[in-house]
Amino acid sequence: MIVRRRKNSPAGRHEQVPAHPDTTAATALTPGQTDTPGLLLEMRGITKTFNIGTDNELTVLPGCDFTVKNGEFVSVVGASGSGKSTLMNIIGLLDYPTSGSYFFGGIDILSMPGDKLAEYRNHHIGFVFQNFNLIGRMSAARNVEMPMMYAGVGRKERSQRAEELLDLVGMGERMKHNPNELSGGQKQRVAIARALANNPDLILADEPTGALDSVTGRLVMDIFHTLNTEEGKTIVLITHNPELAAETTRTVTMTDGRLDNGVMVP
Repeated sequence: MIVRRRKNSPAGRHEQVPAHPDTTAATALTPGQTDTPGLLLEMRGITKTFNIGTDNELTVLPGCDFTVKNGEFVSVVGASGSGKSTLMNIIGLLDYPTSGSYFFGGIDILSMPGDKLAEYRNHHIGFVFQNFNLIGRMSAARNVEMPMMYAGVGRKERSQRAEELLDLVGMGERMKHNPNELSGGQKQRVAIARALANNPDLILADEPTGALDSVTGRLVMDIFHTLNTEEGKTIVLITHNPELAAETTRTVTMTDGRLDNGVMVP
């Protein structure tokens, strides 16, 4: 459960497409706006092809439409190889699609240059990974501070916020411990605190319970539910587990790179 004290990565070696991908097949939208207010995330006609023009050319996403409303808790469920990771990388601004349109918070993401994209990602998206991705030589508190440091937050402010966030996930007493001194569940709670560091609009969780036992996994899912219902956080959960997907407010099924129930009108 969440404890309160006071109130107040590039993914894989994917082939990168040019900075201005082909968007001719996408739904026409006014630059800087979405055509449906109330959406945090709107993807239309998203395709992803690797090794273009070679004998090994492979289309992983043949054309996806995906929308997420502000405050939703959505799961994308599918078997290994279904395209979930490729979609996640595009949602998380870690990779460009080959074609299509992507608006996040009303911003035309695909028109944004790479350096601005990285800055935007750091401020607006928090990541929680299956294998935690904590920096081993740093304490829990320093791990949580890292996104704030990249965002230019001052030392005193980021230290105070890291302490508050670790308290929030029940890790206040372990904030000075390095990852090798923590259990898997404790590491994941630190990772969730880190994901919240810059108060992002979206938490993107990739198999967040995959490396945990069932009891610890339950604790982590309870934290996500609390963040969604009490804090109003928008969460997209990527998973192969239909039981976890069933806990979310909407389940999107991915099969061979195609989404079922991917679009929800506000």
